Amino acid sequence: MSEFIPNPAPRPLNYLDEEFWNHCADGILCFQCCIDCETWRHIPRFMCANCGSEKWGWRQSNGRGTVYSWTVCHMPMSREFEKDFPYAVLVVEMEEGVRITAGLKGMDYKDLKIGLPVEVVFEPLEGGGQLPFFRPVSA
Repeated sequence: MSEFIPNPAPRPLNYLDEEFWNHCADGILCFQCCIDCETWRHIPRFMCANCGSEKWGWRQSNGRGTVYSWTVCHMPMSREFEKDFPYAVLVVEMEEGVRITAGLKGMDYKDLKIGLPVEVVFEPLEGGGQLPFFRPVSA
């Protein structure tokens, strides 16, 4: 019988990253949005790339997007991923306009297509928290 090895927990780089992952831990996908120009952004940062404003807040995403690109990992980069390979890592263009990188769930990576509609799902981590993944939108 093989030993269970959980997915690794994210390691936030700063308090902005930590806020993003705290939302994920609650099963909510949130992104920053500029208060002045209404531009959504990801990855979290202090200043709006569109207008330069330092005023922002977190907004809940509707969790839907389309596959923009992907890669397939055929060799695990760490022991935690040995149980899952080969696996796809997606770049998803969210309906809010931001792009996010996450894993694929609910279909074989061989069936991926650019523009495939997907929705976020969360997978719990053994030590608490949750990771966002994307699956095909159910009809």
